[in-house]
Order: sequence, then C-alpha cells, then structure tokens
Amino acid sequence: MKADDKKKRRKFMQQMTGLGVLGLAAAGGILGAPYLKAAPERLRPPGAVPEEEFIGLCIKCGQCLQVCPYDSIVLEDIDGKAGVGMAYIEPRERGCYLCEAFPCILACPSGALDHEHDSIEFVHMGVAVVHNPDACLAKVGKPVPDAAIDRIYDHTTVLTDAERRSKKVTVDPNEPEKVQLQKQVLVDLEKHRGENPCTICADMCPFHPDPSAAIGMVDAKGGGMLPEIREACNGCGACVELCPTDVIKVIPRKNYAQIYGQGENHA
Repeated sequence: MKADDKKKRRKFMQQMTGLGVLGLAAAGGILGAPYLKAAPERLRPPGAVPEEEFIGLCIKCGQCLQVCPYDSIVLEDIDGKAGVGMAYIEPRERGCYLCEAFPCILACPSGALDHEHDSIEFVHMGVAVVHNPDACLAKVGKPVPDAAIDRIYDHTTVLTDAERRSKKVTVDPNEPEKVQLQKQVLVDLEKHRGENPCTICADMCPFHPDPSAAIGMVDAKGGGMLPEIREACNGCGACVELCPTDVIKVIPRKNYAQIYGQGENHA
C-alpha cells in the first residue's frame, strides 16, 4: 500500500471511530468527558502506530488477540476510559515473545498495527529498564525459586490440568503450533531450576536473531551480576514476565536513546 493511500485509510478510520464514540455518548450518555481521555499509556502490540493515532484507528475487534499464539494481548476494560476494548499487553502477566510472522500485525484490519512494520527491525514497543536492582537474584547469587517458575505455568493457557499440576510438559510436533510455542517457553524455563544464579532475563530474551543485542548479564558494582539493557531492546516485556523478583519494567513508546542516551552502561 502506498504511503498516501495508507494515510487516507488511517484518516478515514479515525473519523469513523470518532463518530462512533460521539454517537454512543449522545445516545446514552455513558461516555462522558473523562472517557474521552486516554488511559495511562499501555504497552501496545507490535506494529502499533503512535498512541493518539492508535486510539483513533483501533476498532476494538480483537483480531490481534485471537491470533496471538502466546495469548499476550488483552483488551482494555472499563478502567481504560477511551481505551476500553483496545488491545494492549500487560507484560508482568504475559510478555510478547516476538513471533517470526507477527500474526497480530497481519490480522489488524484498520491500520492500528502497521502492516509495513511486520518484521523484527521495525518493532519498537518500548524499552526495558532495571528499576529494582537490589532485588535481582543474580546480584546476590541466588537461584530461581520454584514458585517463580511455577507462576509461568499459570500464565500458560494451553496446558491440560494434569500438566499444570505436575509442572511437566513435552513439546509434541503433532500439536498445534500455539501449543508447541507456549510449551517451549516452559521447557526452556525449566532449565533454570537448580542451584545456578538466576539469568532468566538474558537467557530467555526472544529478540532474534541475537538476544544479546537486547539484554545481557554484566558484573555489578559490589559483586554479583545484573542485567544490562542494550540498544536492540524493543520492549517486548518477556523479561518482565519471567523475572522472579520484578526487577525489570518496560517503558512504553520510548526507545533506547530516549531513556539511556548513547553508549552508557546500565547495570
């Protein structure tokens, strides 16, 4: 699609969405002035256009949610005000694992997720920051608690009751791709049970082809190690979900240079 055609399409969708909101407000009075304001900024799915444009374009259809193989995308509830029904990611509950094909982008019918940004080099959801370094298990040389791994089983929607109880899964190539992908996260996570200090955030970063371009472990002042956020980080939030002690958060709609500047060390 040409750039001019895409701009026209976005403008049209913004106008139609705006008319829909105003029509509801006039008919029932249920969308008062507070509901025309954006919610606190959410982490949007891959390919999301700028926030104000996203609010105008998203038609709340849920197509991105339906095709997400990791069930990372949820829809805003009434607390979202103007954003009610709009797609976002709550990374502590389920991060984005950066699918190769980005089906969420391809499924979006309105342009809220830009179809020209359907590859890893264009996905800039936000940037991670280490906001609670003193709680990092790697800094004090502690392993991952079993409860922290078990928590991710509760986030995994494709499991049988028996798998959830036993905390044992195998990846069967005959199962649907969605099941395989979610189970593979758990298989990789299980490797972190044991006595070695936690390095989950760096080891399981889904950035491809080189996760170390986005995050790595470095020596910390005073001993131990800490995660270092690097230039390729695109704010997918997988590290936020997986971190046992809530050491990392994602700042939506920001990039590495905006948060860190150039060439700084962040451990």
